[in-house]
Formats: sequence, structure tokens, C-alpha cells
Amino acid sequence: MRTLVICVDRDDDIGEKTGLETPILGRERSIEAVTRLGLEDSEDSDINAIFEAVKIYDDLKSRNEEAVEIALIAGDKNLGVDADLKIGEELDEVLESTNADSVILVSDGAEDEVILPIVQSRVKIDSVRRVVVRQSEPLESTFYMMKKLIEDPKFSHTFLPPIGLILFLLALSLIFELSDKAIGLILAAVGIYTLLKGLGRESMLKDLLELIKQSLYSGRMSIVTYIASFIFALVGTFQGMVGSWDFYTKMPPEIGGFLLPGVVFVRCAIWWYIGAILVHLCGKIMYMLIEGERIVTHWAILFSVIASGILVWGGSESILLLNGGNYPMAYQTLFLSLLGAIILSLMGVKISGYARAITSREKGDMGLEAEEE
Repeated sequence: MRTLVICVDRDDDIGEKTGLETPILGRERSIEAVTRLGLEDSEDSDINAIFEAVKIYDDLKSRNEEAVEIALIAGDKNLGVDADLKIGEELDEVLESTNADSVILVSDGAEDEVILPIVQSRVKIDSVRRVVVRQSEPLESTFYMMKKLIEDPKFSHTFLPPIGLILFLLALSLIFELSDKAIGLILAAVGIYTLLKGLGRESMLKDLLELIKQSLYSGRMSIVTYIASFIFALVGTFQGMVGSWDFYTKMPPEIGGFLLPGVVFVRCAIWWYIGAILVHLCGKIMYMLIEGERIVTHWAILFSVIASGILVWGGSESILLLNGGNYPMAYQTLFLSLLGAIILSLMGVKISGYARAITSREKGDMGLEAEEE
């Protein structure tokens, strides 16, 4: 029975720091390698592992002169699959040259012991010796655990985005001298993230960015309509805030409370919001026309959006008129807005039905032509 003592350097510190090629076979060459590694980097933990391998080799050699050999095996600095493949190749080479029946594995920490399945698939392992400098063992174990957690997609995708967002907002608050508002920004951002995470919509922003990127690459108009819609919504929000604040400052506190400023906000902002939706719909319709597609349901949606805007505006205007005591005008405005919304909705349904009928007729004609051919 021949026993092989192997020391594994998974990140190839030996090759990177000393320039030596692995595998390294024999006691003298191992001593030479560890000496050169110590001269290059005296703090490298692989030094202790190699010396331990030599010590184990000497102990076994003193019992049986011919039945033991020592070898140093290295992986790759990039770790991962590349390192494991290189370790497997070097181990095959060493086993072939030594004809070893079993091995004693010596490593410098938990990361090197990842290669245990690789060794076990090729030869029997009699013992595993992990060498860690006493004062650094907790630090190395903690570092390894943190590294594994960060590499785990479930952990990194859940916990790292909020941490990165908090650090980013802190940096912005320091750059723009908004330290007093930093806590508010952080709470708002974390609150939004928690809300999206709870609703299962945490990928919404990523999907939006991906859609914008695809629109840019494909040359579609949707990116322009997205930006225009965002601007319309932003202007509408600002317009609504200005109108509601102006109304609140001029309104006696006992009348309407906080309800009426909200109604004013809706009345001032609604057409900007409707415009944002219409810009997006019109962009989509233009794209469909360019591509030669038939527009069917979009007509109904277009008219329904305008009808909804009329209805919401009429309702908010009626509330304000009622608050001012102008009851006839309030009822008239509500009735006309409701009538206009119904007429526009019916027009959209009619146009959509007409477009659907034309499309069905064209498909039928194409089917008859195919049958005749």
C-alpha cells in the first residue's frame, strides 16, 4: 500500500508568487517551493499547510521508507471550475506517477476542502488535515462564510440591494449637503423596496430598464413615448400640488378640511395624467401602423381613457361647485361630463367593432384565396 500526502493550493499562490509549475513531487522540491513562497509572501497561509504536509510525510517515512510520497497540487487563481479542473488533471498525473492507493489531504482552510469530492472520485482518502494559524482561524472562517453568502443568489438578491441603496442615498446626501434629509430618503427608498418585495414586484424596475434598452436597440418609438409620458405625469403632479396648495392657503380652515385640496389636485392634474396615457397609446398605435398591424382594441382603449378623464374632471369640478354653493351648475357639469363619457365610450366601442369586422373580413378573403389556390 502506497500513501500519498498531497497539499492543495486551490488559488495557485505557489505558481502565481514563485513562478513554479505544479504538480511538485518529492520532499526536496516541496521544501524548495515553500521556501521560495515564504520569501515572496511570508503571510501566506499555504506556507503552514506545506510545512504540515512535509511533517506528516516525515512521520510516515520514519515508519516505512518506501510506502509514502509527498506532492503539491495547485488550482487556478480564478477559482471555480477552472481551478477544480486543473486540480483534477494534476491529481491524475501524480497518481499515475506514484501508483498511490490512498492519500492524506492537507489544506489551509475550508475553501481548499471544497475539492474533497474531486479527490474522492479518484482515490481513497485516509485522512484530512486542515491547517489554520490559530489567531486567524475565526477571521478566516467568518470571511469564508461571508463570501459564500454573497455568492448565494438567494441571499445577494434579497439583502444586498437595500444595503447598496442605503449607501447610495447616504453618498448623495453627503455630496449635495442634504444630511438632514438623508434619513427620510433612506426610509422612503427602503419602504418602496419593501412594498415591491411584499407584492412580488421587485423586478418591476429591472423589467422597465430592460424594456427601455430593447426599445433603444430596436429603434422603436416607445422610448420617446415613455419619456414624454413621464414628463406629462411629472408636470401634472406639480400642477396639482400648486393648485391644491393655493386653494388650501386661500380657503378657510373650517370648510372642507383636507378633502377639497385633494379634489383640486385631481382637477388640476387629471388632464396631464390623461395626456401621459394618450401619448403612450398614440406611440404604440403609430408603431403598429408602421409595422403594418391592424388596430382593433386600441381604439376602444383610447376613447375610454378620454371618457374617464372627462368623468373624473366633471366629478371634481362638481364637488368644487357644490362647495361654492352653485348647485345648478354643479349638477349640470356632472350630467354633461357623464353624458360625454358615455358617448365617447360608445364611439370607441363602435370604431373598435368596425375595425374588428374589417380584419375578420380580410382574414376570410385570404382564406378563400388560399383554398382556391
